[in-house]
Amino acid sequence: MSNILNLKGVKLFAIIVLALAVLATFGMVAVQSASADAAALATCPTLSQGSSAQSCVMNLQGALNSFGATLVVDGAFGPMTKAAVVSFQSARNLVPDGVVGPLTKAALMGATGGVFPAGCTSAAGFSTTTGAPCTSSSLPAGCTSTVGYSPTTGTKCDGSQGGGGGGGDTGLQGGAGSANYSLMSDYSSETVGEGAEDVKVAGIEVEANGSDLELTAVRLVFTQGTAGSDFEDYAAEVSVWLDGEELGRVDADEFTDGNNYTSTITLDSGVIEEDATGELVVAISGIGNLDTNDAGDTWTVDFRSVRFLDALGDSTSEDPSTATKTFSFENFATSSDSRLDMRLTTGDAADAINKAHLINSHATDETEMKNVVLLEFTMEAEGDSDLEIRDFGVDIVVATEDHVDDLIAGGTAPEVFLEIEGENYGTAGYNEDADDTDVGVDEEVAFADVDYTIDAGDTVTVRIVANLTAADVHAAGSTIYAQVTETQSNDTALFDIRDESNTQLADADMVGTPTGEASTLRGSGFNLVFVSESATESHSGNVANASDHDEGTFTLVFTVEAWDDNATSIFIDNTAPTETGGATESDVNVTGTDTYVTSSIERTGGDTAVESGDDFEVLAGDTVEFTITYVTAAGADGLFDVSLGSLLYALATGDGDLTVADAQIDLLDFKTTPPLNLNYDVD
Repeated sequence: MSNILNLKGVKLFAIIVLALAVLATFGMVAVQSASADAAALATCPTLSQGSSAQSCVMNLQGALNSFGATLVVDGAFGPMTKAAVVSFQSARNLVPDGVVGPLTKAALMGATGGVFPAGCTSAAGFSTTTGAPCTSSSLPAGCTSTVGYSPTTGTKCDGSQGGGGGGGDTGLQGGAGSANYSLMSDYSSETVGEGAEDVKVAGIEVEANGSDLELTAVRLVFTQGTAGSDFEDYAAEVSVWLDGEELGRVDADEFTDGNNYTSTITLDSGVIEEDATGELVVAISGIGNLDTNDAGDTWTVDFRSVRFLDALGDSTSEDPSTATKTFSFENFATSSDSRLDMRLTTGDAADAINKAHLINSHATDETEMKNVVLLEFTMEAEGDSDLEIRDFGVDIVVATEDHVDDLIAGGTAPEVFLEIEGENYGTAGYNEDADDTDVGVDEEVAFADVDYTIDAGDTVTVRIVANLTAADVHAAGSTIYAQVTETQSNDTALFDIRDESNTQLADADMVGTPTGEASTLRGSGFNLVFVSESATESHSGNVANASDHDEGTFTLVFTVEAWDDNATSIFIDNTAPTETGGATESDVNVTGTDTYVTSSIERTGGDTAVESGDDFEVLAGDTVEFTITYVTAAGADGLFDVSLGSLLYALATGDGDLTVADAQIDLLDFKTTPPLNLNYDVD
C-alpha cells in the first residue's frame, strides 16, 4: 500500500516537474520572441500612427504585447497600437506622444530583455568590455540613441557632421533655446487643384531665441470642413518646407483616419539661426482624379506640434498654438483658371476683313471666288493649362434674299475652313437640327475633329475662310459675314475645348464674341485708296473789318481703281459733297461751324474718266484720281477739319444709287485733314 502511494507520489512529482519545464520553455520562447521583435526595431524608421512599414509595426506590436498589451500583430499602426505605445512611454518616463523614435525603441529593447552588444546588460550606457554604445554599435561614443549630441565628443548622435556651441560640439550656436510662433498671412483660402503639386496652403513663422534651432519634426492635423470624404480622397502627398527648402514629405494615406487626420512628419536638417525667423510651410499635392462631388470642399490645417533641438542637445516638442488655415480642393479647370479668350484682331489688314467692304464676286467663274476671308480673330489660352480644341463652330449670316448655301460653295458639304496660324483644321458641315434640314439665312458651320492644342498663355490667329459662288448664282448686292457668339460657344455639342485634365471647358470659361460686319458681293466694283489731305488758310480776315473773317480750304485726294473683270464701268457721282450728304450727293464730315462757300469733287489725275451730267465714268481696270475740295465761308469761326463720310456711285450712268459708307472708308485708312483755327488771329 505504501509502495503504491510512493509510486503515485513519484509520478505526480514528475508531472509537476514536466509542467514547470514546459512553462519555462514557453516563457523563454516568448521572451526570445519579444526580444527579437524589439531588437529588429533598431533598423526601423521612426514609427507613428498611420506608418506603412508593416514588418516594423509587427515587431513593435510583438514587443508591446510582451509588456502587457493585447494587440493583434497585423502590421497596422492604428489607434490601439498608439495607445499601447503611449502607455509604455508613460511607464518609462518618456514623452507620451505615441511616436516610436530612438529613445522608445531603446527602452523597448531593455524592457524585453533584448540582445545587446558584448559587455552590455541594457540599452543604456556603453559596453564594459568594448566601450561601444549598448544601443547600437554604429552610434558615436557617449550616445545612447540617435537623438541629441554626445556628452563626451560633442558629435551628433545621428552621425551627421556639426560643430560649435552649447554643451558639446552640436553644430548649433548658442545655449538653451526656445521658439516663438506666429501664423503667416501669406496664405488665405488657397486652392489645391486636381493633380497640382506642392500647393502651399499654410505656414507659421518660427523665431529662434537663445540658440540656433534645428527643426526635427512637425505634427499636422487636417480637419474636415465641408469635406465628406477621407483626406486621401483629396490629397496625394503632404510636404513641409522651411524657407523654400523641402524638409519632409509623406503620403496622404499615412494620416490617421477620422474627422481629424493626423501625422508627425520627420524633418531633415532644417536650422533656424539664433534671433532669426524661419517660415515653416505645409504644401499639398492633389490627387489626379478628384471626384466631381468633392470639388470645392474645404479643409483646415493645424500645426499641432513642432519638435526642435537646441545647441545644448535638448529636444523640445511643443504646440505653437497658432490658428488654423482653411483651404479647398478644386477640379483642374477651376484651379488652373483655364479660359479661352476670343477677340477680333486689330490693325488695317484685319479691318479690311472684319469691317464692311466690297467683295469682288466674279460674274460666272467660281474658281475666282476661292479662299475669301470672312472673319479674323485671336484665341488665347488663359490660365495654367494647355487647351485642346476638339470641335469648333461659327455662324454664317447672309442677306434675307439668299440662303447661306447660295453664297457658300459646296452644297451640303460647305467649303468653309477653320484656319489656325495659316493651316486648315477640322472637317466642316452644317449644324442642322432635326427639324431644320434646309440651309437658311443664318446657319452654323461645325468643324469636327479639329485636334489643335494652344499652349497655356499662348495666342493664335484664326481665320474663317470660304469658297464663294459666282455672281450669277446669288442676288445682286448680296451680303455675308461670319461670327462666333455665345450661342455657338455655349453649345457643348458644337464647341468642345479640353484642358490638360481632359475636362471640357464650361460656358463661362469661353469668352469673347468675335463678329464681322456684313460685306457686299458685287460683280462690278472698285477699290478706294486714300492719297493725301491738306488744310490751308485761304483768306486772312481784316481785323479792322468785323465782317471780314478767316477762310480755310480743305482737300481730300483719293483714287478709284475699277476691278478689271467688271461687267460694266463704275460711275462716281459728280454732285458736290455736302455736310448732310445722303441720297443725292456724297458726304463730308466737318468739325466746326456748319458754314462754307463751296465744295466740289473733280477728276485730278490718273486714267481718263468721262464726265457726263451726273457722274464720272471709270472704265474696268482703270484707276482715276479724284479730289474733294471744301472751302469755309467768311463767317466761319472755330476749329475746323474735314473727312470723307460717304461716296456715292452707280453701276450705270446717272445719279449715284450705291454708297461706300463711312465704316468702309474708315477701314481704308482714310485720313482727316489737319485742323485750322479760323478767325481767332486775323491780321
